Amino acid sequence: MQMPITDPVLKTLRMPGATLTTRLKVYDSPGPDGQRGGTPHIHLMCTEMYFVTGGSGAVELIDTSGFSVVELVPQSALVFSPGTIHRLINPNGNLELFIIMQNSGLPERGDNVVSFPDELMQDDDAFRGAMRVSSPDEAYTRRNRGVEGFLQIKAAFAESESAGQQVLQRFYEQANARTQSLRDEWRSIVTGGALAEAQTSLQHLDALENGSTQHLTQARHFAIHADEHKTLGFCGRLNRYFDPATLALEGHVTG
Repeated sequence: MQMPITDPVLKTLRMPGATLTTRLKVYDSPGPDGQRGGTPHIHLMCTEMYFVTGGSGAVELIDTSGFSVVELVPQSALVFSPGTIHRLINPNGNLELFIIMQNSGLPERGDNVVSFPDELMQDDDAFRGAMRVSSPDEAYTRRNRGVEGFLQIKAAFAESESAGQQVLQRFYEQANARTQSLRDEWRSIVTGGALAEAQTSLQHLDALENGSTQHLTQARHFAIHADEHKTLGFCGRLNRYFDPATLALEGHVTG
């Protein structure tokens, strides 16, 4: 049955460990190099996992070891840590993913830095303008600008490992500078999310060691049914299970 979220315990439930999840249909339009897919970007704070639920494709990656490609097939998964520039490739137009991201809400509050060309990464106003989208066409423009910068970093690694690392390090430093104003907000998200969840787990452990099972009497459950892919994301259209700003349940919730 359809259930309004009025139960105070249910309202506090979130993804395990204060992670963020979403379903993704990867963009299938071509970028500047003719490849169909998403926007290359990095996270400064968050590890991420892709799980392939449909179709096939690949991820192009750049880190300090250089450029690489990982093929994505149904039921496969890929995990990568902060600092990995990642670009989803959707050659057949059918790639769909379930995504798990560290630190609820953080990837949607600035911890997504597109690999723009140098001229867009040097200035706060230029960067913010390039990041802002309100339509599919603007999302594709942002994607294309990110691909241009991605190809420049890739070309530097093709020249030499040291040249690539130098260009990549400059991008890291620019990404840090462009997100400097978000540090206090990020700290509050981590403190109120992942850290709070870990502290609650330790409190439960202390309670169990003292013979108390009181927290088990607050057991609740909920089901979130699939909704439309309505939100324009970096790599495609999203169907989120939790709102990243409020951590409130999204979609059709039943229990």
